Amino acid sequence: MAGVAALLVAVPSAASAQTNGPTGISARIGLFFPTSNLARNLGQNWFAFGADYKLNTANMSAPTEDTLAYLSVSADYYTKGGSSALPIALNYNVRASQIVWSAGIGLDIVRFGANTSGFAAQVGAAYEFGPGPTPFFVQAKYFFSSKSDLNGFGVFLGARF
Repeated sequence: MAGVAALLVAVPSAASAQTNGPTGISARIGLFFPTSNLARNLGQNWFAFGADYKLNTANMSAPTEDTLAYLSVSADYYTKGGSSALPIALNYNVRASQIVWSAGIGLDIVRFGANTSGFAAQVGAAYEFGPGPTPFFVQAKYFFSSKSDLNGFGVFLGARF
């Protein structure tokens, strides 16, 4: 029993240096900065949070020998003054050491005046601090919303589980 427990701790710790942690789940919290004057009238910075789930069954070819590529599904939420957006995306991620680049497409559900939904996209980069059982990271993302007034930058602090 102790040997199994040791393996369960050791293997994910070593694997988390090259993947999204032992479970493939990442969670983040931060701020969203809209680029539209109309959205900025509600406030310069909005509360934001999100999560990613690494799709372990989807094998992706990496662009170079020194990188690792994988697909993930992400959901984010940013809100201010009764307005909000919930982008959900399928992302292509490329890890190069401690940096993870991502680009994704999907849809978003928006409440800005009227409730709408439509095509959305995002690009981002994250820097991971140290290997370990629960690595922490900082991440910047740009969200392209179906409602262009809700396009903008997100800055996050997160952990990989």
